[in-house]
Amino acid sequence: MSLLDIPLDKVTEAELQNLVAAKVSESTYLDYKQQTYADGDDARSEFLADVSAFANTLGGDIIVGVAEHDGVAAALTPFQGDVDKEMRRLEQIALAGLEPRISNMRVRAIPVASGGHILIIRIPRSFLPPHRVVARSSNKFWARAGTVKYQPNVQQLRQLFNDAPHMAERIRSFLGDRLVKINAGDTPIPLSASGKMVVHVIPAPTFADDRLADIVQVMASGTHVPLPPGEFGGSNQAGVNLDGFLNSTHPNDAVRSAYAQFFRNGAIEGVRELSYEPDGQSRFIGRDLTTLVINAVRQYLGVLKSYETGLPIYIFVSLCNATKTVYRHSPEGLGWSDTKPVGREIVVLPEIYLDSYDADVPSVLRPVFNVLWNAVGFPQCDMYDGQGQWRGSISPG
Repeated sequence: MSLLDIPLDKVTEAELQNLVAAKVSESTYLDYKQQTYADGDDARSEFLADVSAFANTLGGDIIVGVAEHDGVAAALTPFQGDVDKEMRRLEQIALAGLEPRISNMRVRAIPVASGGHILIIRIPRSFLPPHRVVARSSNKFWARAGTVKYQPNVQQLRQLFNDAPHMAERIRSFLGDRLVKINAGDTPIPLSASGKMVVHVIPAPTFADDRLADIVQVMASGTHVPLPPGEFGGSNQAGVNLDGFLNSTHPNDAVRSAYAQFFRNGAIEGVRELSYEPDGQSRFIGRDLTTLVINAVRQYLGVLKSYETGLPIYIFVSLCNATKTVYRHSPEGLGWSDTKPVGREIVVLPEIYLDSYDADVPSVLRPVFNVLWNAVGFPQCDMYDGQGQWRGSISPG
């Protein structure tokens, strides 16, 4: 048992008391500290070693304020000092003492009814490993096996260095497989032969450890669901399928069809048909398409954040069935004109890598839109002004 299945913001004193009542042992994911780390050099080094060991292995929680006996939770021993100051101190030690920095480590103080606070330091599994301790020029790497941290040997270090590229390859392989299926019409709801805008938002941690395999149970305890692109205010049809959770427009939708698939590996796939003309061409309009993609990415990031799927997150924007897809624009407001067709069935635009849920989505997507506009003969996306600000509006929620 660990607390990792509970979002950090939702952990209460009851869960902490249950660790004691159930005699939960320390593990690869859990470490107890009766007291907080002291302010001396040795204690700081121990803290940095603990944090790096979790980050370089599978992630986990350091719980400050739990006494243990032979590794088993025995009693709560709340921290009685200035908790805000202590949280800042620990965050600053980690920020300055590790290389590369662990940007998404979180510290939360949970009040205890009898007085004081329990501190939970949540360290996610890193996908930019290994992290080394650089404080006091130690230059040491640490990893965790069971309840023990250790210094990995050369072979283990080599594996840690190779983890991130291998994970990126797995994600891109998943993306490629999905785009081929979408282009071939193998989609969870029937779609027309028109061009399609495809958005993938993929959290590396859940993709690696299948933490959302039982996605129905996970979502039953949550409140956020991914919405089909462009359907933020509409009535959608939600359900489950072999791949996970599906949210789609109704089958009798007379305009366009769209769906959002939340896969068991944590990836969210949003697909929407582009307009389809009798001449067989699909068309997109700058404001409509950029709004569609930006709002979808923003909403999917909110979903992943609510389930604490972890960071980093990869974002991919693609086109399928795009050979005859054109950009319909109005040069200087003088009527509508169509560009040359994209000319490719599948278009994969540059990937975006995020280490925060709260990114400026229009800004990070600008390079993606620039490449799409290049594909139809424009030097850059004309939906941004001279200062690089998007000229649209973002849907609430």
